[in-house]
Amino acid sequence: MTNTTDAHLPTIVYVEDNAGDAILLEEALRERGHAVQLMVIETGDKALHYFTIKESEGHLPPPHCILLDDRLPSVTGAQLLRFIRGSRVYDDTPVYIFAAEKEYQDLLGANMVSKESFISKSSCWDEFIQLADLLMRSAEAKQDDLPASSLDSKPEVHAQGALRRQETAEQGGRSSDRTNSRPVS
Repeated sequence: MTNTTDAHLPTIVYVEDNAGDAILLEEALRERGHAVQLMVIETGDKALHYFTIKESEGHLPPPHCILLDDRLPSVTGAQLLRFIRGSRVYDDTPVYIFAAEKEYQDLLGANMVSKESFISKSSCWDEFIQLADLLMRSAEAKQDDLPASSLDSKPEVHAQGALRRQETAEQGGRSSDRTNSRPVS
């Protein structure tokens, strides 16, 4: 069972320049009763600074889960993801990103992340609730040192429903057969 005393709450870092999305995620976490510290960082350069400090200070533990928006000022989510996955400090930290198709293909092609890292951006309240649950399952799995999924060894919990990024036809997916498919913003 997860220890949720104030000193041991799981930490989720959300890098997002849209304050409305950050507030909705915070509200969804609260509504679901998730005991978590949500740290919102508004720009990519501030996030890079934060992740660099966490990397260089061995006594400061990394967050339990990271969520990145790709479209950020100065340093993009894809650039942050490359930094994070290039650092051994974050090897077992679940990282999710809302990414455009080009970044999705580039990062998958570079074999830096699994397709589980890519999720669709929430566009309604129910999807924010699903996102809150997904992030909390990932953070708790890391905090409790448990596998996120029985399907593979990646640290990310496998997203379901509208959050799960639909595969493109080039990857063998049948995206034309899917009714809930929508572009990632």
